[in-house]
Order: sequence, then structure tokens, then C-alpha cells
Amino acid sequence: MREEPAVSAVLSEVLMISLVLILVPIVTISLMNQLPEDRVPTVNIKMSPITNNNVTFYHKGGDWIKFTDIRILQNGRQISFMYDKPVFDLGDHITVSGVIQNARIDFVAKNSIIFSGVPQP
Repeated sequence: MREEPAVSAVLSEVLMISLVLILVPIVTISLMNQLPEDRVPTVNIKMSPITNNNVTFYHKGGDWIKFTDIRILQNGRQISFMYDKPVFDLGDHITVSGVIQNARIDFVAKNSIIFSGVPQP
């Protein structure tokens, strides 16, 4: 009497391969859902006193910010400003004109208020 275990070996290999083919995509999809979200930049900003209805924001340290991500609000309304670089980085400054005295000024980046204050004359 001769036993041939080849059928059970082949069957076990097929089961192991199918198990791997099922588990790898499940684990991959689970791990991809655990990726961190975009983080809000951390920036130290200093605002100058108001001079001739102008106020200047100085980048004193922290992360750089894309120019397209920056909004400056005066009492909740967006103010237009000019900046000639693609990023706002350490040592740079942005001057905003048309600022009203005693108005709240918010420096917003990526929908988060980075700096808020009232410029003093």
C-alpha cells in the first residue's frame, strides 16, 4: 500500500496563496486609511504698528507658507495684498494697505488663523 501526500500538499499551497491574495489588499487598504491628514503650519508672526493705513506682517520663525494659502482678513472681510514670492518664509514680510484703525486683523493660512490682532497706531 502506497500513500501519496501530493494532493494535500498542492491543496494546502493553493489555500495559502489564496489566503495571501485576500489578506494583502485588506491590510493595504486598512493602512492607507491611517495616513495622517495635512497639518496646519506653525508660524510666528509679528505685526507692525499701523502707519499710513498700512500694516506689515513679519515671518519670525516656523514653517513656510505658500502664497496661495495666505488670506488676510479685516473684521472678517478679505483684504487684497501683493507679494512677489511663491512662499512666505523666515525673514519675509507682507505689507497690507487700506487697514482701518481698531479693526481686527487675521492672518489665515490653510483655513486656520495663524495670527490675530488689532494694530495700534
